[in-house]
Amino acid sequence: MFHQNRPIIAVLTEVSEKDNQNPSFKNIHTFCEELHEYVSKSGGFFYVFTLNNTSKEAFTGFYFDGKKWKKAQLPLPDFVYNRIHGRRTEVSKRFKTFMELAKEFQITVFNHRFLSKWEVHEWLVQRNQLTAFLPETHLLTRALLENMLDTYNDLYIKPLNGSQGRGIYWVNQQDDHITLAFSKKEGIHQHPYKNKAEVIGAIIENIGSKPYLIQQGLDLLEWDGNKLDFRALCHRKNNHEWKVTSVVARSSAEDHFASNLALGGQLLRPNRVLATFFDKQYAHSKLMLMKELALEVANCISNHVSGLMVELGIDIGIDVQGNLWLIEVNSKPSKNLGDQRQRIRPSAKAIIHYCLNDYESRKEGENE
Repeated sequence: MFHQNRPIIAVLTEVSEKDNQNPSFKNIHTFCEELHEYVSKSGGFFYVFTLNNTSKEAFTGFYFDGKKWKKAQLPLPDFVYNRIHGRRTEVSKRFKTFMELAKEFQITVFNHRFLSKWEVHEWLVQRNQLTAFLPETHLLTRALLENMLDTYNDLYIKPLNGSQGRGIYWVNQQDDHITLAFSKKEGIHQHPYKNKAEVIGAIIENIGSKPYLIQQGLDLLEWDGNKLDFRALCHRKNNHEWKVTSVVARSSAEDHFASNLALGGQLLRPNRVLATFFDKQYAHSKLMLMKELALEVANCISNHVSGLMVELGIDIGIDVQGNLWLIEVNSKPSKNLGDQRQRIRPSAKAIIHYCLNDYESRKEGENE
């Protein structure tokens, strides 16, 4: 089962176990199947585990025996991709204990935590090449909210530690009408207000003491009347280089202003989408610029964050004038393929390639 001269690669996540049923790795289950298949083809060993039952002697995890996932005590891995879904878990005592164990046994843990929207903005705004692509963004205060409402007709108010497009407020001003919309899984909740003072009061009351940021609204391109953006998946090739593994266009669901697949968003081919707005050459240049921007962002993030990032999801929008805007950076990008399922997706291969290359580099270093 195990291969002494090949790496052991594992995913840390939450697992659902029910009597007489195979374990479920929830929304990354298919992705774990692909990782297993590709690691096995490479001669290594793959398994999935939780924070429960980890010790210096062995981890209790799930490996695929060719027919189903089996639970067993397994050797400590060489690499761990952290796909824990909850931010609270990452600050728990159990997680800290695991990270201490990983450090003691030289286990490489990557994408070890979620990123805060504000820390990402502070890193990016320091890089001159990126400032033109960043919408005006501030930590939310009443005074700044008033100023931003005087400057922009559209504003987004986002939780610093939110994910999957949830918990976002959108303020839209048209003539004498002000609408406040709130994003929930089941759709948008909208409420009209008579003036700015009323909408500011409602926002401050609803948010309370939770940390939020306020961001300039953007007049982005739309697809069939729905919000449109692009997700670039970037992966680390080695300790010095990143690559863009894939780019997809994402259209929001009819009742949402965020394009996240968790909220019913739709995946589209970027070339097809861009070709409907621009001529062929201009569309190609926009896609190339998108990739350059994504790589610049990935390098910036990896230079600032403590710990190792191997995969980043970078969301980019294009406004009606054709300008690119950086919307968000995600250290736990969605693995929901919608209807576009394939055997082993490029992102699974890219993660395994990094681990294999790093493993071989270590072995070469030990033999010198």
